[in-house]
Amino acid sequence: MASAQSAGKRKHMVPGNREHFEEEREPRGTAGAIVAEFAGTVVVTLGTVAPAAVARGLGLHLGYAVETACTGIATTAMIYSLRYVSGAHFNPCTTLAFAVRGDFDWARVPGYIAVQFLGAIAAGALVVWTLHPSREALLPQMMLGTWPAFWLEIVLTAILILVALSTANVARFIGPESAIANGATTVLDRWIGGHISSGSMNPARTLGPAIIAGGLADWWVYATAPLIGTGIALLLVRGMWRPTRKADPDPTAG
Repeated sequence: MASAQSAGKRKHMVPGNREHFEEEREPRGTAGAIVAEFAGTVVVTLGTVAPAAVARGLGLHLGYAVETACTGIATTAMIYSLRYVSGAHFNPCTTLAFAVRGDFDWARVPGYIAVQFLGAIAAGALVVWTLHPSREALLPQMMLGTWPAFWLEIVLTAILILVALSTANVARFIGPESAIANGATTVLDRWIGGHISSGSMNPARTLGPAIIAGGLADWWVYATAPLIGTGIALLLVRGMWRPTRKADPDPTAG
């Protein structure tokens, strides 16, 4: 009996064991979630603006596919890393979508959105400080003008949020399927919209670096179109899924 108990304890304490992880490395509640959202948004934004800054500032030809795919790679990595800490939103549209659906506490929304914008601004400042790129490297591309960018951002954001809501467990991105699905969707949207709207789908990720670059002339596109796309995605999800979850938000989510 004693040997069985000691064996159970040894198994429990094996590094990498799920139970050991949960007991020894519990997230720090709201404070930990805020830190995770800031850090994750910094990395995701770096995945967007840093490749463009490297290509333009150093004259390296990374290629369109590589530049635009980096955002999706960063998104996948951060969902894997931080999904149990903050839910891995990194996007005001994602946070709002979870809140509207009733999965996320509205009281936490302002803090999440604030640190998402701060993280994007910090990423833009870091790129400017280290790589000294041209101003255009931090600004979205609109080769067809503002209105095509506006309409495309609605469509691309609707696709992203549809995938996010359909693969999340309440207000969290959980598991490899969710990380890969959301990262791949980001790559797809960036490939489609790279030269037309920059494939933003994320007001913070686009407007944060634009603040650093002083290029907010077309800010309204990225402040409005992603929100409209989020609303469309919520309607689509509502039409496809029956609301069977409990009405109150899960206090542990995000």
